[in-house]
Amino acid sequence: MKKVACVLCLLPMLLVAQEISVYGNRGMFKVQYAQPHNMGMFSFHMAPTARWESHDVTVQDETTTDRRLFFDAPVGLSYAIIDYLEIRTHVTPFVKYYEANDYPVRRGDPSPVIGFRTVEVGAKIGYPFVVDEETPLVYAVGVDAFVDFGLWLSSSEQEKDRALYADTFDGIVPNFPPHIPHDPDIGFAGLFDIRVGPFATHLNVGYLVPGTEKNPGYVAPEDIRERPDYLIHGGGIELIPADAARILFEVYGMYDMDASEESLWVTPGLRFGSSTISFDLGCELGIVNPTSDDVWYKPFFNFSAGVDLVKEIEVHIPIAKVTGKIYDAKTSEPIAATIAFPESDQEAVMATGAGYYEATLTPGSHRLHVEAPGYRWKERGIVLKDGDELVLDFNLNKKSVSIVKGKVYDDITRAPLLAQISFPKTEFKAVASDTAGYYEAEVAPGSYRLRVEAPGYMFEEKIVTLQEDATKIVDIGMRRGGAILTGMVSEQDTKNPILANIIFVGTDLPKAATDGVTGIFKVEVPPGTYSVRVEAQDYIPEYAPIVLVKNETKIQNFILRPMPAVGEKIILVGIHFDFNSAVIKPTSYPVLDDAARVLKARPKMRVEISGHTDSIGSDSYNQKLSFQRANAVRQYFITYHSIDPSRVIAVGYGERQPIADNRTRTGRDLNRRIEFKVLSIE
Repeated sequence: MKKVACVLCLLPMLLVAQEISVYGNRGMFKVQYAQPHNMGMFSFHMAPTARWESHDVTVQDETTTDRRLFFDAPVGLSYAIIDYLEIRTHVTPFVKYYEANDYPVRRGDPSPVIGFRTVEVGAKIGYPFVVDEETPLVYAVGVDAFVDFGLWLSSSEQEKDRALYADTFDGIVPNFPPHIPHDPDIGFAGLFDIRVGPFATHLNVGYLVPGTEKNPGYVAPEDIRERPDYLIHGGGIELIPADAARILFEVYGMYDMDASEESLWVTPGLRFGSSTISFDLGCELGIVNPTSDDVWYKPFFNFSAGVDLVKEIEVHIPIAKVTGKIYDAKTSEPIAATIAFPESDQEAVMATGAGYYEATLTPGSHRLHVEAPGYRWKERGIVLKDGDELVLDFNLNKKSVSIVKGKVYDDITRAPLLAQISFPKTEFKAVASDTAGYYEAEVAPGSYRLRVEAPGYMFEEKIVTLQEDATKIVDIGMRRGGAILTGMVSEQDTKNPILANIIFVGTDLPKAATDGVTGIFKVEVPPGTYSVRVEAQDYIPEYAPIVLVKNETKIQNFILRPMPAVGEKIILVGIHFDFNSAVIKPTSYPVLDDAARVLKARPKMRVEISGHTDSIGSDSYNQKLSFQRANAVRQYFITYHSIDPSRVIAVGYGERQPIADNRTRTGRDLNRRIEFKVLSIE
């Protein structure tokens, strides 16, 4: 006997699958997901199928073929009360229709039977365990239970059903299978899911206790059967090449506990859908103990739609704006200038031809550097709060030309030197002296720090003041020798000495090392101002500005903090958010910046940023809020410190991991926290 479905659908362009099973709750086709929908998801589904059976009859001594038609239209509703509990109702209207062949004589058709095959109510409880949100790597466990009511037909439909089952129609018995009501069926199943990247597997194992069949009064006793208990089982595999579509394959079986007999079906299919609507196309194949000797198959179509009735908390990333105009200080003409933000990750912006500019910045302190060809640059510092819109204009003065020149020589022998002359913290290019030691540089009027460097000599610096359109002679005598920097590097907690490296950032000076036993270092370098970085294995680097004077010995000690170990949790004390939101308060930035130093010191370190709440509010609300806050901290590291997103994972634990008593105000304050946990270092 062949069963064929009528498939009526139009495949639109869609985004993310709704993931509704033919029973109306979250799942594949018959195999259910362990994890219910998120709280507030209300779903509707419809899975129409149709089949027909050929019925050979004899009419006026002629053999002709009639058809018995069957149409089912399962419809269901489901709703996720909370993130872990989903309830559903599922009804199956049906139509039975006998179609008489008009050859060799027109006979007409008997009345169809319309009724409800099943009315089912059920509930599913499930919980996901997120191992890695980025991959993703998730597994879930759950339990599904349902009651299926076998309904009676109305009196008029019972009469039609009796006629199709036992009456004679033009000398022919249609012999339709009768509709037999039954006591409620009760079933339950354990559910398990696991997803790794684009692959997901699902497993269902349960038990079905059928109700006793009831004779409607017109069915032969031999057609009333004793219904056995069944062991229900199923498994499925999903391939998720994109959020817009899924490839599904499932196996579903029922084991007859009385007859020790297995029935098994396999179903390949496709799913296309969005966050509110989805379409399934599949074909169910009977491979073990089908209902007839023919190949058993049933194509089907499943349509579902849903809406999220719970609005999620929006993450607000604090920003501020600064706008203004750049113009000539004397003529007030607009200038097409460049506005940069030194010592920050903010990209430079360009003023328009009319001189106007606009920049979106993070709250905090910023330095604006404005420059334009032929003009002197100008800088101004600003402090912005979240939501500020500051108007800041710049008037630039045109550059005037001044010349500084002179000779570079050995201070003892007076021999000329090949040297480099630069103007630190200016836009002026460095110049070099020739073989006779002479140099010349063209700069704007003003006061500058002139720095002279030559191989084998200590660098020299002089402050020079240049007048407009004037030439100033500055000779520099250089000598060999330098300054000494010494000190000790020790551990913060134990005060023990540490083997460390001392690095002069931004210079060509070789790094120095401490003594492995005493932790003491000593290095001779040219006089000047340096940014010194001290680093040691398994410790967080430290920085310090150092000013060294000629012939001076400067003592500078350093204390290093140990690098967190794998599995170690650190509470980021001082992280604050706006009330009932994931908006980070600006007072939290120094703490976050300090934590970012740890990540930058270990470029391969992976960490978990976990959010925790007190017990005020519902579990689901606290779960979402804790995740949103952890994710806001993660986004801060990514956006403002350029941390690779794969290195930081945000997890929300809600109120499940308290460290203090939630019955006290102090305890609740302690429980509202952000933790930093090291997952791996290499």
